[in-house]
Amino acid sequence: MESAIVTVTRKTRTAIFKHLVGLVLFGVLLGVAFTTEAAPSSNVAYRRIDVHDTATGELFPAALWYPTRAVPAPLFLTGSLSACRLPAMLCRLIAFEMQVANNALPADGKFGFIVISHGAAGLSLNHRDLAMALASHGYVVAAPTHPRGKDNDISGVGVWVGRPKQVSRVIDALLDDAELGSHIQRERIGVVGHSNGGYTALAVAGAKPSPAASVAHCRQHPDDSKFCSYGGAATREATRKVGEIPDVRDPRVRAIVLMAPNTAPFTDDALAQVAVPVRVYGAERDDLTLVRYHAERLAKALPPQTEYVLVKRAGHFSFVASFPGVLKLVAGEAAQDPAGFDRDAMHEVMNPEIVGFFDRKLPSGRTR
Repeated sequence: MESAIVTVTRKTRTAIFKHLVGLVLFGVLLGVAFTTEAAPSSNVAYRRIDVHDTATGELFPAALWYPTRAVPAPLFLTGSLSACRLPAMLCRLIAFEMQVANNALPADGKFGFIVISHGAAGLSLNHRDLAMALASHGYVVAAPTHPRGKDNDISGVGVWVGRPKQVSRVIDALLDDAELGSHIQRERIGVVGHSNGGYTALAVAGAKPSPAASVAHCRQHPDDSKFCSYGGAATREATRKVGEIPDVRDPRVRAIVLMAPNTAPFTDDALAQVAVPVRVYGAERDDLTLVRYHAERLAKALPPQTEYVLVKRAGHFSFVASFPGVLKLVAGEAAQDPAGFDRDAMHEVMNPEIVGFFDRKLPSGRTR
């Protein structure tokens, strides 16, 4: 892998930045790439909560990470957030391992709060490395497993309306949480989203979605065939039937990070309504949400202060944390990268960048 993230652009009217970074320069990159001085590193605690979806009536799980003084130990979790009870040697092959203090009390102090929204058919643990990086630098992090309902988590009311409202319900739940609520600074709330999670983050940040925009996109861009055929005829039919989508903006969200986002459900005018700081990551070899129609188009449509990062040679799923041994076979293309791309190395660069973005845009002690 010659480089991890090779184009970083902060859109302004007067400046466009580029940096080329080799793996041998990781130490330099981690020190200078769009970061401010981070909060001191903390131990990380983990616990699970269940959140009530007011639209469907069902409960959905959310994984939580947060700063703690407690001593961490290996914790092995399945995709359903259940503990692996087998010997550690076997758990490492079939479960997700984290060094955390399970169910520990939070550290003293006030923290920012970030919600991470996974892509279609994803899991709470898809971005666990990013969650731990944020938590170790002073953030409470919640990652729900979005309920599928009777839909396929690709389109339909359960996605266009349900997902943003689920993020808002997670925010409600954490602000009311007996242990963590009093530690959260309400003016420091952000959202990270990958793929359909990127759609989710844009919607809660104020971009009004329109299923008609997705239909028009696929009509106008037949070369975006994989995206437009994803989920099959049932997905296309669900998109046509959704109709008008209510306002799902959550004004508590003050900054967002998007990774290989699905932007087809938004017109350019809708995207221009996003008024919070945004950082966008696109994958050069993304064959599902093609950069020119999604991440790049988004960066052009959003306000000039938007930060845009192109990750050379990355694929759509390169933003998902690596899967343990056996689960790589089960995960299929979600565990695969373009030839020669080092997913873990890219995450070593990207995660501190995202921490730095939120430190800059959601500074402690500042009410926006």
